[in-house]
Amino acid sequence: MKKLSLLVVSILSIQAVQAFDEVEVTWQFPNGWEAVNVRSDALVELSKNQPLFGDGSLLFATDSQTNGQDKADFQLLWQQSTTVIDFPERTLGQISQLNYAWYRDSMSTTAAHFIPAFRLSFYDDNDTPADLADDVAGFLIWEGIYNGFNNPNEDSWEIVDLINGNFWAFVSFNGQGTGTGVIQNYNSNLSDWVNNSPTGQAGDPQINFDADTLILGVNVGVGSGWGNTFTGFVDAVRVAFGADDDTLFNFEVCSVLVPNNNSDVIFDDSFECFKRF
Repeated sequence: MKKLSLLVVSILSIQAVQAFDEVEVTWQFPNGWEAVNVRSDALVELSKNQPLFGDGSLLFATDSQTNGQDKADFQLLWQQSTTVIDFPERTLGQISQLNYAWYRDSMSTTAAHFIPAFRLSFYDDNDTPADLADDVAGFLIWEGIYNGFNNPNEDSWEIVDLINGNFWAFVSFNGQGTGTGVIQNYNSNLSDWVNNSPTGQAGDPQINFDADTLILGVNVGVGSGWGNTFTGFVDAVRVAFGADDDTLFNFEVCSVLVPNNNSDVIFDDSFECFKRF
């Protein structure tokens, strides 16, 4: 890991001078990231087609031949143990920075508002660690259409600060017996979910969030059911908890090597760099 320069910090629209850890994600060193939920009409891979920093970014492409098959995600789950919580301090109430960059290519023929989504994987034991019966899990999901990107720009990078953005919820497991699926509340930010546990529409799952709700990982992805075609990119995923646990994930095809004098940037451009996930 290395610290990104103040130049990159300013690009990310951070007003104060802050140092955060940069973690390169390459096929050789994915650092926990992996492709998931990739269906037959979609792909996700590291690509040199549209770099943001360095030589690459994360490419998403869909070509909808069959309804519902145009889906692909890229995910990092830092929770690995099945018996203990690996990062108990990484909670909903501790999130202090949240950013990512997306790019929609104008060759896309799907609906104009579709851009890659950003998801936080959540888990809550409802203060009863030994009792799984009342546990809940799922995703808090940021989508452009619920955050003013009804007709987003094409062929340019957009770096978004999500910390005050609107998130909706998908409940994948509910030990409380109040249902799974979408909580249809699309106008609540993270603070709202912590303090108010917004409800959706009649018949939606009913669960309670609080500041101690655990965040187990992050996910970016496209689809499904978008229709037609989509080509786009993601980079610079940043997640911070408190002041000291602050990481930006930089997607590259080849590893970027920075000499000690910082005068040059060298790319490890070996053949192996081009291998796909």
